[in-house]
Amino acid sequence: MTEQHQSSEHALKDIENRLNALRREIPVDHARSSGGSYSVGQLMWLAFNVVSDLIAGVVCGLGIGYGLDYWLGTRPVFIAVFLIFGCMAGILNVVRFLRQYEERQREKQADIKGKE
Repeated sequence: MTEQHQSSEHALKDIENRLNALRREIPVDHARSSGGSYSVGQLMWLAFNVVSDLIAGVVCGLGIGYGLDYWLGTRPVFIAVFLIFGCMAGILNVVRFLRQYEERQREKQADIKGKE
């Protein structure tokens, strides 16, 4: 083996030993979720629901506005109005969903603390 190869192996072993020492110092719970008490899957599910509620409101508003404009022959009027209504409805749905989600999380935490 060459001298350079041996020094790189020694450096890798040194890094591995230092990483193992750090892993022993960090608690397992903290290493898994450094962002709080939520897992990555829960946060992705929450983000998907929020984004889908926002998009659904905008799409429904645009669809209703376009349909009314087509039916009545007035091009941009109802699209603009119902786009605004759709945005407001999407935001309202997101706020309502997040309030219900937080309430369920508090109930779960209370049940867990009650069982202890």
